[in-house]
Amino acid sequence: MQNIEHDVKAKIEQMQQAGQTPIAVMLGHEDWLVFSEQSKVAYTPFGSARRYQPALGGLLMVRIDEMQAVRVVTQAELDEFAATNQIL
Repeated sequence: MQNIEHDVKAKIEQMQQAGQTPIAVMLGHEDWLVFSEQSKVAYTPFGSARRYQPALGGLLMVRIDEMQAVRVVTQAELDEFAATNQIL
């Protein structure tokens, strides 16, 4: 079973070493459920997006309308995604 918290921290370190500033973690439906179970985050269908999550390196947690997705993104990537996709 994947550990989303561990994977995200590794990706944050990679991005920082590359000179990028991670701003948010985008989670798809299935990965949101896995993460909420792993980190004991209370599931709320509304208001769960755009929350800072200590378990995700203190980054913004954004639920997206995909089944499986765990992406650490910069502000520009988040803005680009939000321009054409729904953020839950």
